[in-house]
Amino acid sequence: MVSATQQSSRIRKRKARRAGTARKRDLRAHGTPKFPIHLEGYDPNAPDARPTAASATAKK
Repeated sequence: MVSATQQSSRIRKRKARRAGTARKRDLRAHGTPKFPIHLEGYDPNAPDARPTAASATAKK
């Protein structure tokens, strides 16, 4: 016979493992959705814009 603590710990682990299996499987299969890099109205000359390859070599 196991202790009450050991039994409840096993039950909690089992429930956590089984909870949301369909959701977890779906997330593993599909991953993070693709987000647009440049949204509508994006300004490539903005101060926080990523430098392009041409401007990066010009600065060196």
